[in-house]
Amino acid sequence: MIKSFFRKFKSARMASKVVGVILAAVVVFVGYLGVMQVKESKRIAEYKDTEINQVIYVNNKKFKPTKPYKIRNDIVFLPLDDIMKALDAKYSYEEKNFGKIELKYQDTVYDLKKGSNVVYNRSAKEEVKMDGRIELMEGKLYAPLEFLQDCMYVNILELSGNRVFIDSFKERFTYDWMKDNKYIAHAMGGINKRVYTNSLEAFEFNYKLGYRIFEFDLALTSDNQPVLLHSWGAQGLKDLGLSPTWSVNKPTLKEFLATKINGMYTALSFRDLCKLAEKYKDVQFVVDVKGQPRECKNVYEKCVKIAKEENANVLDRMIPQIYDEQMLNDVMDTYEFKSMIYTLYKQESLKAKEVIDFSYENGIKVVVIDKLKLNSKFIRELKQRGIYVYVNTYNNTDKVKELEELGVKGIYSDFINPKTGENRYEVKENNKEETNN
Repeated sequence: MIKSFFRKFKSARMASKVVGVILAAVVVFVGYLGVMQVKESKRIAEYKDTEINQVIYVNNKKFKPTKPYKIRNDIVFLPLDDIMKALDAKYSYEEKNFGKIELKYQDTVYDLKKGSNVVYNRSAKEEVKMDGRIELMEGKLYAPLEFLQDCMYVNILELSGNRVFIDSFKERFTYDWMKDNKYIAHAMGGINKRVYTNSLEAFEFNYKLGYRIFEFDLALTSDNQPVLLHSWGAQGLKDLGLSPTWSVNKPTLKEFLATKINGMYTALSFRDLCKLAEKYKDVQFVVDVKGQPRECKNVYEKCVKIAKEENANVLDRMIPQIYDEQMLNDVMDTYEFKSMIYTLYKQESLKAKEVIDFSYENGIKVVVIDKLKLNSKFIRELKQRGIYVYVNTYNNTDKVKELEELGVKGIYSDFINPKTGENRYEVKENNKEETNN
């Protein structure tokens, strides 16, 4: 009985010690939490509500956060929840123990921590250190601008006029062809002072001059076959030495190809062009199709079918010119073209912001402007958004120099030598004048 009493006494003492240890641990932990809460409160107090001078646009729309911007040590912090909502992004986050935060954006998971400037990208297995910190304030997750750019790979552009553009638009097209090609041969380039021939001889002549980007026009014959022709207009046909009656009664493909342009140049079908593209592998072609949307799509469908019969790879060197958003969708429905040009000459009035927003959102980096719509401000605005301007059609070398000073990237031309920048006919005429004098 005495032994039993001592065993119970020892157990009670042991239990009392365990309880004491647990209570001590709880007190320490609560104290630790209290200290951490005090530290966090002091840290959060360092962030002040602020107004910013910049106007922020998210996906091309003016951004208005539901919570104020914050500032600490001259670094501005944005309410990340509001930014992600404006980006229409797949985004969520969850608070974990000890201030840790698990953030999911698109298909990527990030490990964050309140008050920390370290971000770990689980998907890329990459750690990034920022100048600013991640914080949870007023029920919102706040982050510096660099978090969006360096960790979430969101596009950020800071432009003149205190404007900041934030977006998630993807690169859609490639523009390597721009690098070494300031000049584009208009309608296959001029030949013997003749323009708009779209002929084999014009191509071969201008290829030898050094052109590697050729623009051509497409039209359908009476048997619905695509051929290289600017239009079926009576005057245009007459200028090319073709029958003006074709404006009313179009020829068949066979009849068109059997007729010499200006009595001497070889007419081409789109199938012929595909064979040329296969032979001249260092050439790319700008495709100009005019007409109503349904008609344009019909032409592209026929061209894609023909190209696939010859060699589908040539389509990757075709650069369609589109005139509006509907045409972009129609053209891309026929084939995933690798590059694209937005040309404005069909637009009656220039709506600069709409042109810039449409181009930027769709990844189009070349806009073609005609002579009547050129202005330096528009060119500058486009360039700031990474969009370059080509103009059509110029053969005067003095004018080309003026355009370059305005910020124009490239020129559609009939007669300018792409290697020397000179109009061969201007040079001959100048030399003739000097001789006569």
